[in-house]
Amino acid sequence: MDVSAVLAVKIALFERIRARLAPRGVSVTFGDPADQARTRSVWFGDTTESELEPRALAPGRRKPTDLRAEVTIVASAIAPGDPINAERAVYGLRQEIEAAVLDDFDPGSVPGIQDVRPSRVTVTNGETGQGTAATAEITVAIRAHLYA
Repeated sequence: MDVSAVLAVKIALFERIRARLAPRGVSVTFGDPADQARTRSVWFGDTTESELEPRALAPGRRKPTDLRAEVTIVASAIAPGDPINAERAVYGLRQEIEAAVLDDFDPGSVPGIQDVRPSRVTVTNGETGQGTAATAEITVAIRAHLYA
């Protein structure tokens, strides 16, 4: 079903991202850590509601259905007094997250998933109590063909 497919993709992406970044001292959490005292951290943000679109009429209760969903992955980097290094660090995190999604994750590992890929990125920066921070929100698009 659609909800379990999206959750399975999120869990698999979390494992791939954590395997890439945790050994480098990056805090990787499944949910918003609220306290961003770490200099570099990554977590999962919002998941959009799935859009289910019937693909064909078929006898029986379960119909071939296309699923589209989006998952936001947030990367944050703090560099006290140095906005350039904060943004440079967040772009490095973005690159590693995109590599984990495109290179490390096999869409065939979750039944029905056709494609998973970054679709857009928003980078912002500003001051926090710990110093200059940059944040990247990477939106990952999920497409699937399921029977629902």
